[in-house]
Amino acid sequence: MKSEILKYKLFYFIRYFGDALFYPFMSIYFIAKGISEQQLGIILAITPIATVIVNPFWNYVIKDTRISQIVMRIMTLIEGILIIALTQVSGFELYALIVCLIAMLCSPFIAIQDGFCATFANENQLEFSSLRIYASIAYVIATAMAGFLILYLGYEFLFIVSGAFFLLTVFISWWIKPLEKTKNQEDRPKRDFKALMHNKEFYKYLLFYTLIAGTIRIGDSFFGVYATGEMGLNTDWWGMIYAAFVLLEVVTLRFLTLKGYQYSEKKLFLIANVLILFRYISYSLNLPLPIILATTMLRGISWGIYLYAHIKYVIKIVKMENITMAILIVTLLSSIYAGIGSVGAGLLIGGVGYQTFYLVLTGLIAIGLICFLGLTPKIDQTQTQN
Repeated sequence: MKSEILKYKLFYFIRYFGDALFYPFMSIYFIAKGISEQQLGIILAITPIATVIVNPFWNYVIKDTRISQIVMRIMTLIEGILIIALTQVSGFELYALIVCLIAMLCSPFIAIQDGFCATFANENQLEFSSLRIYASIAYVIATAMAGFLILYLGYEFLFIVSGAFFLLTVFISWWIKPLEKTKNQEDRPKRDFKALMHNKEFYKYLLFYTLIAGTIRIGDSFFGVYATGEMGLNTDWWGMIYAAFVLLEVVTLRFLTLKGYQYSEKKLFLIANVLILFRYISYSLNLPLPIILATTMLRGISWGIYLYAHIKYVIKIVKMENITMAILIVTLLSSIYAGIGSVGAGLLIGGVGYQTFYLVLTGLIAIGLICFLGLTPKIDQTQTQN
């Protein structure tokens, strides 16, 4: 049993180590290769939009854990090869094509991995977070190293190493024993789509989450370019900063896992949103670099709160049997918003610059916060729906 648990921890650590060597530095790489902010916006929009298109197909294909394990091996192999291939091409069209292929063929991997590993944890009475935390640990270590590797060995070397870790993940997946078929769950209530569509509190939450989470996704996608371009940070500094706020995210999530029951989700969201608002204001005012770096650390705290409170809030406003469907709808809508917004962001930055861009995002986050305060989803509906 202990050896099998170790395999799952390695499964998360190795996969996310490769992830951390590539995705936080992808936008910076494209800009360094001569891609404009407008073109970068289009490239960044590809992944969320493609995810919306292909997710129904993958949801149909993934019917049990045996298929999940096979699909994960194929996806990881393809993603590793495509990341390495990215270092061998140049030009906007080829970059966009490879990003599109990664999105179409590999974007559901993380959701599939979490589902597969959560099933193992549940069947063996383990805390899922005891496995998942190794992904965050990998991100802290890898991003701290990556900036220095870029500085001394270049982006191409970093991405080839990233691809190698993806390929290594395939072998870890083969090493893991297949899961037994899950027990019969015929007594579980069926999804009630009609009830979800008539749930006003769900629409309130959908509006709030899409505005805030989608806006953050847009703004943070461009922040690495802003930090290394406008602010003049070297890649080693950017890697260390990224590692620092991910570490704060891990600490925040761990603290809330232990003590979060003492706080209501509404209070936690208010704290997180105020921190997000303060951070984006500092970007829009072009404050001195030390202040911007300090406010950037708030990203770890605020997003750690979101990771903790998001699912808990959804559970309290929809029927238990509709939770998965509700989360899927929230994720899809925020992805569509982020995809369209990324295209607009590239055009906005190219026209008026980063300060105005972040000022607009500050306004959108403020609107999201006002929506949450004025239309706070009521959690007492749980009593009447379950």
